Amino acid sequence: MKLLWFVTGYFVISLILYIVCRAKCKKNAVFRMPKSKWVFYILSFTWGLPTVVIGAIIALFVRLAGHKPKRYGWEWCFEIPDLGWGLELGLFFIAPTGHESVHMHEHGHGIQNIYLGIFDPLVVSVPSVVRFWYREIREKLGKPCKTKYDDAWFEASASESGKVFIKRLRDEQK
Repeated sequence: MKLLWFVTGYFVISLILYIVCRAKCKKNAVFRMPKSKWVFYILSFTWGLPTVVIGAIIALFVRLAGHKPKRYGWEWCFEIPDLGWGLELGLFFIAPTGHESVHMHEHGHGIQNIYLGIFDPLVVSVPSVVRFWYREIREKLGKPCKTKYDDAWFEASASESGKVFIKRLRDEQK
C-alpha cells in the first residue's frame, strides 16, 4: 500500500513539475547552470543521482564497445560517427561526431537533470525519447512532422540552456 502511495505521489509531482516547467519555458525561461562546477557535481550525485547511475551503466557499455569519452563542458561525451541522434543521462551523453548543436543540446538536458533531479526521468527524459522516436517513425512512414524538434518545451529549453552555458564557459576561458 505504501508503494502505491509513493508511485502515485511521484507521478502527481512529476505531472505538476511538467506543467510548471512547460509554462515557464514557453516564456523563454532556461535552466541556468550554477557558476561552480562543484555545485553541478554535488547536485548530479545527490538530487540527480538516479539519472547519473543509469548514465554511468550505459557509459560503461559504450566504453566497452570501444568508444572513449571526451570532456564537453562539465560532462563526458561519447562521440559516435554517423549517429543520427543524441542521448543524455546525468553526467554522460552520446552524440554524433562533429555536431556541436547536438552536444550543446544534450548538455542542456544535463542541466535540466540537476534542477528536476529524481523527477527528471518522467518530466524530461521519457517524453524526450518517446517524442524523438515517434518523429523518427513518422518520417520513415513518409509522414513528415509539422512541428520543429524544439517546439516541445523540454527540447527548446535543453537547446537554449546548453547553448547559454557553453558560451559562458568559452567566454570565461578566454
